Amino acid sequence: MKLALKVTFFWLISLCAQAEEERIYQTDSVGNIQYNKPSQTIQNDGRIIYTDPIGNKQYDKQQYQIKGDKVYQTDSVGNIQYDKPQLKIK
Repeated sequence: MKLALKVTFFWLISLCAQAEEERIYQTDSVGNIQYNKPSQTIQNDGRIIYTDPIGNKQYDKQQYQIKGDKVYQTDSVGNIQYDKPQLKIK
């Protein structure tokens, strides 16, 4: 899946301001959720963290931070990496 499509999807999920974390699951070609594949978790603060099929967050993988209309890459502790490419949500 292209990064821009993922960012758009993450942005749409982030619009739903709820007290719980949101999960983004992979789907097959007909739309069935693939629970046995890695997913992403969007935390309340806008951090996007890869999650294994069991539900353990993979903090050693690339993470992202949604702030306003931009998506930034972050390091493993959540610090924004301003020297990395960022995406703008339109």
